[in-house]
Amino acid sequence: MIILVIGCLLVANALPGDSCQTTAKGIFAKRQAEFEEQLNRLRNEVAQGRRKNHVGEMDYAANMNVVEWQQGIANAAQSCSERCPDSLETCRQLTTRYGALHKFRTVHSVSQEWEPREIYQKWMDDNKGEQLVIARMKYFGCGRALKKNIDKFIEYVVCFFDEAPRKGIVPYVSATQKTIGSACEKGRSSTYSGLCKTTIYQQKIFDGIRFSKYTLVESK
Repeated sequence: MIILVIGCLLVANALPGDSCQTTAKGIFAKRQAEFEEQLNRLRNEVAQGRRKNHVGEMDYAANMNVVEWQQGIANAAQSCSERCPDSLETCRQLTTRYGALHKFRTVHSVSQEWEPREIYQKWMDDNKGEQLVIARMKYFGCGRALKKNIDKFIEYVVCFFDEAPRKGIVPYVSATQKTIGSACEKGRSSTYSGLCKTTIYQQKIFDGIRFSKYTLVESK
């Protein structure tokens, strides 16, 4: 069996007895960067009132963070995707400490990869966009797997987030055009001017429950 190396897409034969026999799994490093960039772009556009928010309204945000791909979270999302989930109930044990979104579709070959931008837009269209615009969120990661379906494949994409929607709590603090980012504790991002800089941690390790954090650096 070919071993999955982080950041690469490898084709593998599933072990006998697996409930979901995947034929390909993983996300290339370049695609990981696209997931991060496109999510920050979406959040930035919502925060600046250039894109409709999770309830279909134009608004501004005072406190929305830049988010970062975190490999430990991505590993958990990858494990979920390899269960070929028709619903997130399949991954209930993995999602107890995460916000989670998933999507699946039929494709003609394993080389067809869903564009992150398209996936995020589908979640927005499906009224699941609140997860994407939670201001306090800092880390996320995604996984991908495919299984054979007669002469085609079913592609599963799962993303986990370090924060989940909270009942009765708005996902971000609304602002005016003049007060975008006014609640950013560390100032606004130089790359995404509608978002807040955050303190991020290099060499992060996820132990299944919480982050082990090491070198402090400033997010861009």
